[in-house]
Amino acid sequence: MTMKLRVLGETGPYPAPGGATTGFLLSTEHGNVLIDAGSGVMSELTKHVAIKDLHAIIITHHHADHTSDLNVLQYGVMIHRLQGLRQDPITVYANGEPAEEFAKVGLDGHVQAVPLSKDSKIELCGMTFTFADTVHAIPCLAVSAEYQGKRFVFSGDSGPSESLERLAAEADFFLCEASWLEKDKGPAHIGHLTSKEVGEIGKRVGVKQLCLTHFYPEYDRALLKAEAEAEFGREVLIATQGAVFEI
Repeated sequence: MTMKLRVLGETGPYPAPGGATTGFLLSTEHGNVLIDAGSGVMSELTKHVAIKDLHAIIITHHHADHTSDLNVLQYGVMIHRLQGLRQDPITVYANGEPAEEFAKVGLDGHVQAVPLSKDSKIELCGMTFTFADTVHAIPCLAVSAEYQGKRFVFSGDSGPSESLERLAAEADFFLCEASWLEKDKGPAHIGHLTSKEVGEIGKRVGVKQLCLTHFYPEYDRALLKAEAEAEFGREVLIATQGAVFEI
C-alpha cells in the first residue's frame, strides 16, 4: 500500500472563502497523521476521517495559519473521549520552539504534547518521520515521511534553505510552499519562497514529483504553476483542497 496525501487546506496566510489554510492528512493502511491544522482544517478533516481514527498530529511551527484549528481539535478529542467515542488521548508532535507556544499544545490528559526538533525521529502508522530546520520568521520544521521505500517531504514555511534542500533531495513527492510569484518578491519575501525558486530547488535536488502549496487565495494558480514548470522542466502539481495524491 502507498502513502496517501489528502489536501485539507492549501492557502496562506488566510483562507479563501469556503477554504482552509495549511493542513494535510497523510495516511497508510496503519492509520492517519494530520500535518498542520490551519483555519478550516478540522471541518475538512472530519469529512474524511472520524476523530477516533486520527492517530497523531504534527505541527511544523506556531503561526496561526498552521495552528488555528488545533484548539478546536483539542476540544473535539476531549469531548469524544468523555462521550466514549475515542479511548486514547492523541499525541501532538509540535515544534518545541517558541517554548511559550509549545506550552499551549497539551490539554488535560486528552492531548499529549511531544516537542520536535531537527534531530527528532518518530514512527507513526508505519511511517518514519524525520525533520529539518527551515528559514522562517519563527522556528519551523520541514517534514519527511518514509514508507515502504517511498519518501514524502513537506517544506513547512521556508525561504531558501540548504537544510530543506538536503531533506528534499530525491524525494518521491515534494510538497513545497510557494507563497509568492517572482514579480512580487520583496522585503516581505524573507522566510518564504517564490514559485520560480521552488521550481529551481526541485530540479536542483532531483525530486520526482513537485507540488506547490501555501499561496495567497487571490493568486492565479496557473501563473504559479507555469513559473515553477519553467524552472523544473516538467509538470508541477498544485495542491487544491480535496485533492488526493498517492505516493
